[in-house]
Amino acid sequence: MDKTAFLILGLWAAGVTSSVIEKRLVPAITCPDTEKRYHVRVVHYFHDGKSMTCGGTLIRKRWVITASHCYVGRDGTLKVEIGGHPKTAVKKQLLIKKKNIRVYAENLREPIMLLKLPEAVKNIKPALLAPGDCMAPTDGEELKVSGYGATTAEGGEGVKDLMCLEVKTLSKNHCPDLSGTNYDKFTYIYCGGGVGGAEIKACQGDSGSGFLKKELISKPALYFWSKEKTADVLYGVLLSGQDACEDKFVFVDLCAKKIKKWIDKLVS
Repeated sequence: MDKTAFLILGLWAAGVTSSVIEKRLVPAITCPDTEKRYHVRVVHYFHDGKSMTCGGTLIRKRWVITASHCYVGRDGTLKVEIGGHPKTAVKKQLLIKKKNIRVYAENLREPIMLLKLPEAVKNIKPALLAPGDCMAPTDGEELKVSGYGATTAEGGEGVKDLMCLEVKTLSKNHCPDLSGTNYDKFTYIYCGGGVGGAEIKACQGDSGSGFLKKELISKPALYFWSKEKTADVLYGVLLSGQDACEDKFVFVDLCAKKIKKWIDKLVS
C-alpha cells in the first residue's frame, strides 16, 4: 500500500452533478474478487432526481447494517444495491419499505440503522456479527474497511472497483479531539488511524461501511468435533466524512452491550 491512503470525496465535479455523494472511501488496494461480497451500496433517491450514496454490510440474508444518516426520510426512496463486487457480478437493487427501516433510537444517539430486505440474498455469504459478549478491538489492532471512491487527495470521480484499506484501531480515549464535532455527543464509538503512519482522510461517499476483522471461528461438525474456519467478523460502522473531508476516523462500536442486544434481537 502507498504510504498515503485517502478516503476522498468525488466532489461536484463534471459528470457527478446529479448526485449528492455521502462519503467516499478511497484506499489504495483493490479488494480481491473473492472478498467483501457482503459490501452493499445504500442509495437514497430524492424526488428531484438527485441521490445520496452510502456503504453498508450484509449481516444476514435479509439484513443490512449502515449509518442512520443514509436515510433522509420521506423525501424519496431508499434502495440497497447488492452484487456490486466484483465488477462482473450481477447487480440488483432492492426497495426498502419504511416499515423495514429500523433506526437505533437510544436517546437518539449512536447513528446506526438496520434495513430488512424484501427477499433473501442468494449466492452471497453475509459478514458475521461478533459472537457473545464481544469487546471492541483493542488499540493498535488492524481491521479493514472497504468502499468506492477517488484515489487522490484532490478527489475526482469514484472508481469502479471496490477498494480495501487497513485501519489501526484507536480506543475512544485515544481518539483525536472530538470536541465541537458531531461525534462528541456519541457514547459508543472508537476511532481509527493510518497503519504505519499513513495519512488517511474521510470524505463524502461511503458512510455506513463496515469495519471488519478476519478471525478463526469454530463450526460444529459430526461426532462432536468442531472445525475452524476463517471468517470476516463485523465490529464497527464507519461514520466519518458526512459533510466534508476530515482526518478523523470514527466508528460505532457494535460490541457495546445496548447496541449488540438491539441488533441481535432484530436479526435473530
